[in-house]
Parts: sequence; structure tokens; C-alpha cells
Amino acid sequence: MTILCLGLNHRTTPLAHREAFAIEGEAAREALIQLTAHPSIDEAAVLSTCNRTEWYLAASDASAAMGLLRDFFQARTGFSASQLQRYLYVWQGRDAVDHLVRVACGLDSMVLGEPQILGQVRDAYEMGLEVHAIGPQLAELFRTAIQTGKRARTETPISRNAVSIGSVVMRWVDGHAALSQSKRLAIVGAGEMGSLVAKHAAGLSDARIRIYNRTLARAQALADRVQATAHPLSQLPDGLSWADAVIVAAGGDGFLITPAMTPRRARPLILVDLSVPRAIDPAVASLPHVELFVLDDIQEIVQHNLEERQAAIPQVEVMVAEAADGYMAWLGSRQVLPVLVGMRRKANDLARAELEQALRKLPHDDTIVADQMTRLAHRLVNKLLHEPTLQLKAQAARGNAEPYARAIQDLFALEDYLLRK
Repeated sequence: MTILCLGLNHRTTPLAHREAFAIEGEAAREALIQLTAHPSIDEAAVLSTCNRTEWYLAASDASAAMGLLRDFFQARTGFSASQLQRYLYVWQGRDAVDHLVRVACGLDSMVLGEPQILGQVRDAYEMGLEVHAIGPQLAELFRTAIQTGKRARTETPISRNAVSIGSVVMRWVDGHAALSQSKRLAIVGAGEMGSLVAKHAAGLSDARIRIYNRTLARAQALADRVQATAHPLSQLPDGLSWADAVIVAAGGDGFLITPAMTPRRARPLILVDLSVPRAIDPAVASLPHVELFVLDDIQEIVQHNLEERQAAIPQVEVMVAEAADGYMAWLGSRQVLPVLVGMRRKANDLARAELEQALRKLPHDDTIVADQMTRLAHRLVNKLLHEPTLQLKAQAARGNAEPYARAIQDLFALEDYLLRK
């Protein structure tokens, strides 16, 4: 039995093609059921996110399982074999185990240490259990990955502090002393950056959000997604009076916010300019009760936070290696257990038969002698099997379970003993 991972991610495949491989919901459940119905695949799970689609298999025939999955990809996506060859990566055995644990820890994410992937790994595990596609091998693998992902985030800074501009802005705004009581946020721009900022703003407790944009319909579409209100750009002066913080992520000719349109007020006004070229006149920083921050200020925080996360990578890699070692040892012991049991059964049967024959040849019944001979036979079996048992378990932990187990099975002719219950 081999653990396999076939997949693609943001590093290997452009978004337009990743979308073709994405699978979720009922389609994913049906695919798992179909794949595990094939004799070469014992267990299966699929992890499908916006940045990756990965299939994990416990396969009795690795070559046949990979061929079956590639056929499934071709039928689902219409891609040629050469395209699949270009985009797909394949991990086997220990490499597949390492990969899933690294994914769960956030080491393989587009944003280092991002927290969402751990929940997505858990969702993949639960879906596999739901349709009975996951058995003991993948169940233990996913549990190991999830536990290690939790440990990495608890014991290291791999997921601490925001490392995207949108999340940094909102975390900084949320923690600003001037906003301890009120969180009225105006977001100017409904493009990519404005949408990211709005998404993170929606996660703040007790925040009231307004979206301002040149095209009101686009502002409304974004507002509907984040439970905000939409307003035309012409109403921005009113927004400056209403808001506690204004985040501008919209370009154009000239400044959108100038000193002349900035109200005189007693309470603080936080202005954040994420636009290139700048959309807020730098002169507003001289106004009383106004704090102005520009993209470079935010980038500096992002870089500092990212450096903290990167510093945690070696520590997390040690956790990954420990977890993978533990899983491979568990998997190996599971694979060699039938052989170890069969070897001990045969040895005990042989010892018992020889003991009975020897006892029958004693001139008279002597319970003391019989007891000592029984103990001797038992000790001999244990001593003879002790070293082979240790060596077989050690080889299994190194990933060599199958060839060594097969060799012992053949050398000791254990076939009949492996079939016995």
C-alpha cells in the first residue's frame, strides 16, 4: 500500500487552468465514491481550494491508481496528457506525507502561514469520512497533519500578525486608540484592493461600513457582500464628516481628498491612502486631529510581519519532520503487523508440536520437567523472534515495510498463517 498525492497549485498552474480542476460539494463526494470503488485505490480524499486541488490516495497499486486519476482529470477538464504532465505534481510515500503536513502548517500557501488552509484540510478529511472514502491510513495521516498545523500556529509565529495589505490595514485600524469606542469606516474604491479591505473590515466587531465608488452599481455589489451601504463618490465629503477612518484604494486624476474638503472636527480622523498615484493630498496631514498613513507605511508593517513568519519556518519544518516520522512509523508497523503475527503463530505452532512430541517420549509424567520444557520452548521462540521483529519494525519506519515484509513472508512460508484469523 502506497500513500500518493496528485495535484496542482498556484506555483505550478495559472488560475484559469486551476479553475478547471477545482471540485467541491456533491461532485467531489461522487468522485471519491467512484475512485474508491476501483480495486487499486483503497482510500481517497480531495483538498480543493482557490489555490490548489490535491488528491490523496492510499493505493494498493500505485501505478494503476495514478493512471486512473489522470484519466479522471482528462475526462473532467478536457486537458491533454501533455498538459497534465506540465501542471501536475506527484508525491509518493514519505514525500506525500511531508507535503500534506506542510500544507496544513501553511508552509505551502501563497501567503505564508495563512490560517484558512488548516480548516480546509479539516473539511477535506470530514468529507472523506462522510462518504466512507477515508479509512485508517488516510484518517491517521489527516489527523497528524491537522494536529501539527495546530501545533505550528500555537507554538511558533508562523500565522501571527497580518501579511496582506488589506488585513494589515484593518488590524491596525481596529487597534488604533482613537477607534476604541467607534468604528465608522469609509472605504473609497470597489476594485480589487478596496474589496480586500472591505472583506477584512467586515470581520471587525461593531463596525459600520460605507463603500464609495465612482460607479454606484459596483459599490452596491461590494456593499451587499460585506453588509455595508453604497454611496456615489460625489458624497465623499459627507463621508469625511461621518467616518472615524477613511481608507482610499481608488486612483484617478488629481487628489480625491484635499485639505479644503476635510472637515474641521474635534474627534480624530484617520486617513489611509493605498492608491498609486496617491489619492489623498499629503497636505491634509497638517490639519488638526488628522492622521495620514500612506502605502509605504503599510508595506513596512507587512514586511516586518512577513519576516517574523519567515523566521519561524525552520522551527515548523522540524515539527513537520517529526510528524512525518511518527506517521511513517505508524504506517510501517501497520503494514508489517500481519507478517509479525503470522511469523509468531508459525513459530509457536512448531514449538508446540515439538514440545508435545518430546513430552510423549518422557519415561513418566513429570510435571516439573514438563513445565520447564514448556518455559524453555516459549523463551526460545521469543528470543529467536526478538531481533527479526525489531529489524522489521525499524525497516518499516524507514519506509521499507513492503519489501522486507514480503521477504520474511516468503522465507518463512507464512501464506497460510497470514490468512488465519
